[in-house]
Amino acid sequence: MPVTGHLPLFYFERGRSFVLLFVLILSIFLVWPVKGLGISTEDTLLFFFPRPELYEFAIIYDHSVMKTEVKDVFTVEDGEILLLRTEYESFGAGLPTEAFKSFEQVDGRYINDGIDQRLAEIRLRTGKTANHRLVFNEAETIYFNDFLETGSLLILEEKSMTTLKSLFY
Repeated sequence: MPVTGHLPLFYFERGRSFVLLFVLILSIFLVWPVKGLGISTEDTLLFFFPRPELYEFAIIYDHSVMKTEVKDVFTVEDGEILLLRTEYESFGAGLPTEAFKSFEQVDGRYINDGIDQRLAEIRLRTGKTANHRLVFNEAETIYFNDFLETGSLLILEEKSMTTLKSLFY
């Protein structure tokens, strides 16, 4: 059969089917709901961190009386925030005095583990001397005072949004 420069009709049909299938799969992916940790003020979502199956995040602050670092470690589970443990260097006002499942001292820090307190959300006002910050998986740190005024209200809670929308946070 001589080549005439024209493709048979079935090549176009197969190509069109592939493009339609690709567009359909991409559309489903972009509108698929994603759950994660949302950090917002009273009216604006500031950050959204999509949630892998298991992860931890910590809120770290400098204790106002003891002037030492306190680290509260959380995860998100079943639509709630779960406080796993608290780590601190010395006892002071507002720090836990009761031991939960495990209480030990490691490298000069007290680790109170197994707290397992469930919270629908965390409401936090940024402090001037507390230097509140959020750390994800020990790798990424966000200093709240870098973008908020002292005393601003932050709300941390599980959020759900489409994959497409999550790409913009």
